[in-house]
This record gives sequence, structure tokens and C-alpha cells, in this order.
Amino acid sequence: MRHFLPLIACLALAAPAPALADDCRDRIAAMFDGGPLDPFARPPHSFVGTTYDAEGTVRWVYEARYETALKTVGGMRGGQQILLDGSDSWMGETPDGPWTKAPNLMPADHEGFIRAQMAQNVKNLDRTDCPGMVDVEGMTLEKFVYFTRTDPMPDAAGAWFGALNTVFVDPGTGRVMRWETSESVAHYASEPSGDVQVNVYTYDPAITVTPPM
Repeated sequence: MRHFLPLIACLALAAPAPALADDCRDRIAAMFDGGPLDPFARPPHSFVGTTYDAEGTVRWVYEARYETALKTVGGMRGGQQILLDGSDSWMGETPDGPWTKAPNLMPADHEGFIRAQMAQNVKNLDRTDCPGMVDVEGMTLEKFVYFTRTDPMPDAAGAWFGALNTVFVDPGTGRVMRWETSESVAHYASEPSGDVQVNVYTYDPAITVTPPM
């Protein structure tokens, strides 16, 4: 009988796993609807995104500020900046301009485009994991992990993008504080990238993005 005890113990532990996995997936899916993963629910904020190569060397730093999901300014540190207001776009040498009107970089229905990609990310959720509370640089945050990707876009020559996402949420405010992406893939690169991008978020109700007159 004792030879069967380890097997019985393993089966007992394994039995609830599908239900737990489904619960985690449902939690992450719900976060796209008015929760931390919904860009339209995110208050004014800025973030610094640092991309590291497989050896941990910094490749580039991207900085952005968002008044809303549709009013943003961002670009590589020290490089060209792009201001977006709805589907209109401008380019400038600094995050504060001066701005020059650019050909529109976004679809005419920018909000609809973002919402469609959100729905695709929910539909394509995979490898979901909800480890719970962790310490991140002195903050107690809730950790969520998932892989997802967009569907091929017929209007963009079948372009699609995906990555493994590790998101850290402040349980008190429900806000994303840190977002890591790895194993990035795309229509032009089916092999997962070795790069890791780490976005660190700061929230400030005073942040505004004002398009030039």
C-alpha cells in the first residue's frame, strides 16, 4: 500500500489544477474590462520602459506620458517623439515639442482599434498564472502572468504581435505598477525574442497631453 501513497498524493494535488487555472484565466480576462489591463480605465500616468537584451544589457529606453489611452506622448529617450490625439499625430524633437503635423499613424477609429486588440488578447489568453503577492522593490504587489497575441490584421498585411506578460498590480489601488514583457513574437519574427522590456509606472492626475493648435 505504501507504494501507492505517493501516486495518490500526486493525483489529489493535481485534480484541482484545471479549476484553479480556469479561475486565474477568468481573473486576468476580467482585468481587461475596466480593470488594471484596460487602458481606458487607467488614470493619467507616465512610464519608463527599459529594454534589455538576453545578457541584461540595456538596448534602449522608451518614455511616455498618457492623459488617456487616446492622448499620449512618447518616444525613445533622446530621440524622435510622437504626440497622438485620437487618430491625429505630430512629431517633435522633445516630449514638449515643438510639434510638426505628421501623416496619421493610427487607424481612423483609433479607439475601436485598441478595443478590438483588447478583445483579441482576452480571446487568445494562454499560460495564465496568478502567483499572488510578491515584494517588488519594497512594494507588496499582486503578480499575474499570461501569454497572449493579437490576431492577424487584414488591413495591415496580416500583421500580429504577441508576448509573455508579467504584470504587477497594487492591490490597494488596482493600478499596474510594473509590466514586464518577454518572449516577444510577431508576424515577422516567429521565434521568441530574448529581449525583456520592463515598464515602470507613475500616476499623476496633473498629466495632460495638449495637441498643438
